[in-house]
Amino acid sequence: MQINDLQVKEAVLLPLFTLQRQNAVELFYTGYFSQQHIVSLGEVIRTWLDKHESSAITRRKLFSAFIEMGQNIVRYSSDDRYLSTEQQELRFGSVCFHMDQTHYYLETANLVGPEASTLLQTNLDVLRGMSQAEIRDAWKQGLRSEAPVTSKGANIGLLTMARDTSLPLEYRIHPLAASSLSAFHLKATFCHD
Repeated sequence: MQINDLQVKEAVLLPLFTLQRQNAVELFYTGYFSQQHIVSLGEVIRTWLDKHESSAITRRKLFSAFIEMGQNIVRYSSDDRYLSTEQQELRFGSVCFHMDQTHYYLETANLVGPEASTLLQTNLDVLRGMSQAEIRDAWKQGLRSEAPVTSKGANIGLLTMARDTSLPLEYRIHPLAASSLSAFHLKATFCHD
Protein backbone atom coordinates (compact mmCIF):
# COMPACT_ATOMS: atom_id res chain seq x y z
CA MET A 1 0.00 0.00 0.00
CA GLN A 2 1.58 3.29 -1.09
CA ILE A 3 1.32 6.44 1.00
CA ASN A 4 1.83 9.70 -0.82
CA ASP A 5 4.48 12.20 0.29
CA LEU A 6 1.95 14.74 1.57
CA GLN A 7 0.34 12.17 3.88
CA VAL A 8 3.73 11.26 5.31
CA LYS A 9 4.70 14.89 5.87
CA GLU A 10 1.40 15.66 7.55
CA ALA A 11 1.45 12.53 9.70
CA VAL A 12 5.08 12.37 10.74
CA LEU A 13 6.65 15.77 10.32
CA LEU A 14 4.10 18.50 10.94
CA PRO A 15 3.36 17.68 14.59
CA LEU A 16 7.04 18.20 15.35
CA PHE A 17 7.73 21.11 12.97
CA THR A 18 5.39 23.40 14.90
CA LEU A 19 7.66 23.06 17.93
CA GLN A 20 10.44 25.00 16.27
CA ARG A 21 8.41 28.19 16.59
CA GLN A 22 7.60 27.61 20.25
CA ASN A 23 10.70 26.29 22.02
CA ALA A 24 14.45 25.88 21.81
CA VAL A 25 15.03 22.78 19.68
CA GLU A 26 18.27 21.01 20.56
CA LEU A 27 17.84 17.94 18.32
CA PHE A 28 15.46 17.24 15.46
CA TYR A 29 15.84 14.24 13.18
CA THR A 30 13.55 12.69 10.61
CA GLY A 31 14.61 9.68 8.61
CA TYR A 32 15.62 6.08 9.05
CA PHE A 33 16.28 4.71 12.52
CA SER A 34 18.46 1.74 13.40
CA GLN A 35 20.15 0.74 16.63
CA GLN A 36 23.28 2.52 15.37
CA HIS A 37 21.31 5.73 14.73
CA ILE A 38 19.85 5.58 18.24
CA VAL A 39 23.34 5.22 19.72
CA SER A 40 24.69 8.12 17.64
CA LEU A 41 21.77 10.45 18.38
CA GLY A 42 21.92 9.33 22.00
CA GLU A 43 25.52 10.53 22.19
CA VAL A 44 24.38 13.96 20.97
CA ILE A 45 21.70 14.06 23.67
CA ARG A 46 24.13 12.84 26.35
CA THR A 47 26.78 15.41 25.40
CA TRP A 48 24.24 18.25 25.37
CA LEU A 49 22.83 17.19 28.75
CA ASP A 50 26.31 16.85 30.27
CA LYS A 51 26.95 20.48 29.34
CA HIS A 52 23.54 21.97 30.21
CA GLU A 53 21.88 19.87 32.94
CA SER A 54 23.48 19.65 36.39
CA SER A 55 21.24 16.89 37.77
CA ALA A 56 22.59 13.41 37.04
CA ILE A 57 19.12 11.98 37.76
CA THR A 58 17.46 14.22 35.16
CA ARG A 59 20.19 13.42 32.62
CA ARG A 60 19.67 9.67 33.20
CA LYS A 61 15.89 9.92 32.88
CA LEU A 62 16.05 11.94 29.66
CA PHE A 63 18.67 9.70 28.11
CA SER A 64 16.76 6.55 29.08
CA ALA A 65 13.51 7.91 27.63
CA PHE A 66 15.28 8.89 24.41
CA ILE A 67 16.65 5.36 24.00
CA GLU A 68 13.22 3.80 24.68
CA MET A 69 11.49 6.13 22.22
CA GLY A 70 14.08 5.45 19.52
CA GLN A 71 13.80 1.70 20.05
CA ASN A 72 10.02 1.93 19.74
CA ILE A 73 10.48 3.46 16.28
CA VAL A 74 12.89 0.69 15.26
CA ARG A 75 10.60 -2.04 16.59
CA TYR A 76 7.13 -0.79 15.68
CA SER A 77 7.24 1.83 12.91
CA SER A 78 5.31 0.45 9.97
CA ASP A 79 5.28 1.74 6.43
CA ASP A 80 6.59 0.82 3.00
CA ARG A 81 9.97 2.50 3.61
CA TYR A 82 11.10 -0.34 5.90
CA LEU A 83 14.58 -1.61 5.03
CA SER A 84 16.31 -4.69 6.36
CA THR A 85 19.70 -6.36 6.11
CA GLU A 86 21.07 -9.37 7.95
CA GLN A 87 22.62 -6.99 10.49
CA GLN A 88 19.88 -4.42 11.09
CA GLU A 89 16.38 -3.11 10.54
CA LEU A 90 15.77 0.45 9.38
CA ARG A 91 12.44 2.06 10.19
CA PHE A 92 11.23 5.59 9.43
CA GLY A 93 10.29 8.18 12.06
CA SER A 94 10.99 11.53 13.68
CA VAL A 95 12.42 12.59 17.03
CA CYS A 96 12.61 16.02 18.62
CA PHE A 97 14.33 17.09 21.84
CA HIS A 98 13.38 20.61 22.87
CA MET A 99 12.93 22.73 25.96
CA ASP A 100 11.38 25.82 27.41
CA GLN A 101 12.17 27.63 30.65
CA THR A 102 10.73 24.94 32.92
CA HIS A 103 10.63 21.65 30.99
CA TYR A 104 12.47 19.35 28.61
CA TYR A 105 10.40 17.53 25.99
CA LEU A 106 11.14 14.40 24.00
CA GLU A 107 8.75 13.69 21.14
CA THR A 108 8.61 11.03 18.48
CA ALA A 109 6.35 10.46 15.51
CA ASN A 110 6.05 7.44 13.24
CA LEU A 111 3.47 5.38 11.42
CA VAL A 112 1.98 2.27 13.01
CA GLY A 113 -0.33 -0.50 11.84
CA PRO A 114 -3.78 -1.23 13.27
CA GLU A 115 -2.65 -3.81 15.86
CA ALA A 116 0.13 -1.59 17.22
CA SER A 117 -2.22 1.40 17.22
CA THR A 118 -4.80 -0.44 19.33
CA LEU A 119 -2.16 -1.83 21.70
CA LEU A 120 -0.48 1.57 22.15
CA GLN A 121 -3.77 3.31 22.84
CA THR A 122 -4.81 0.69 25.39
CA ASN A 123 -1.44 0.67 27.17
CA LEU A 124 -1.07 4.46 27.21
CA ASP A 125 -4.62 5.04 28.44
CA VAL A 126 -4.01 2.60 31.30
CA LEU A 127 -0.69 4.29 32.17
CA ARG A 128 -2.25 7.75 32.12
CA GLY A 129 -4.81 6.57 34.70
CA MET A 130 -2.22 5.15 37.10
CA SER A 131 -0.56 6.90 40.03
CA GLN A 132 3.24 7.08 40.19
CA ALA A 133 3.20 4.40 42.92
CA GLU A 134 1.13 2.10 40.70
CA ILE A 135 3.48 2.73 37.77
CA ARG A 136 6.53 1.89 39.92
CA ASP A 137 4.86 -1.32 41.15
CA ALA A 138 3.90 -2.33 37.58
CA TRP A 139 7.47 -1.56 36.43
CA LYS A 140 8.93 -3.80 39.16
CA GLN A 141 6.47 -6.55 38.27
CA GLY A 142 7.37 -6.14 34.58
CA LEU A 143 11.04 -6.73 35.36
CA ARG A 144 10.15 -10.08 36.90
CA SER A 145 7.71 -11.15 34.16
CA GLU A 146 8.29 -12.62 30.75
CA ALA A 147 7.55 -10.32 27.82
CA PRO A 148 4.27 -10.98 26.01
CA VAL A 149 4.50 -12.80 22.68
CA THR A 150 3.45 -9.58 20.87
CA SER A 151 6.37 -7.60 22.34
CA LYS A 152 9.67 -7.13 20.54
CA GLY A 153 11.44 -6.08 23.72
CA ALA A 154 11.19 -6.50 27.48
CA ASN A 155 7.78 -4.75 27.42
CA ILE A 156 8.67 -2.25 30.14
CA GLY A 157 9.67 0.69 27.94
CA LEU A 158 6.44 2.65 28.34
CA LEU A 159 6.42 1.88 32.07
CA THR A 160 10.00 3.13 32.37
CA MET A 161 9.15 6.37 30.59
CA ALA A 162 5.94 6.86 32.60
CA ARG A 163 7.89 6.25 35.82
CA ASP A 164 10.54 8.82 34.92
CA THR A 165 8.50 11.67 33.42
CA SER A 166 7.34 14.71 35.36
CA LEU A 167 3.90 14.68 33.71
CA PRO A 168 1.87 11.78 32.28
CA LEU A 169 2.94 10.63 28.82
CA GLU A 170 0.96 12.35 26.08
CA TYR A 171 0.09 10.73 22.78
CA ARG A 172 -1.96 11.18 19.66
CA ILE A 173 -2.98 8.50 17.15
CA HIS A 174 -4.27 9.89 13.89
CA PRO A 175 -5.58 7.47 11.21
CA LEU A 176 -4.35 8.25 7.70
CA ALA A 177 -6.88 8.63 4.89
CA ALA A 178 -6.83 5.78 2.35
CA SER A 179 -4.51 3.69 4.51
CA SER A 180 -4.69 1.20 7.35
CA LEU A 181 -1.81 3.03 9.03
CA SER A 182 -2.02 5.70 11.71
CA ALA A 183 0.41 8.43 12.73
CA PHE A 184 1.59 7.88 16.30
CA HIS A 185 2.95 10.87 18.21
CA LEU A 186 4.40 10.36 21.73
CA LYS A 187 5.51 13.13 24.10
CA ALA A 188 7.48 12.79 27.35
CA THR A 189 7.93 15.83 29.63
CA PHE A 190 10.63 16.33 32.26
CA CYS A 191 11.08 19.22 34.71
CA HIS A 192 14.37 21.08 34.82
CA ASP A 193 16.20 20.48 38.10
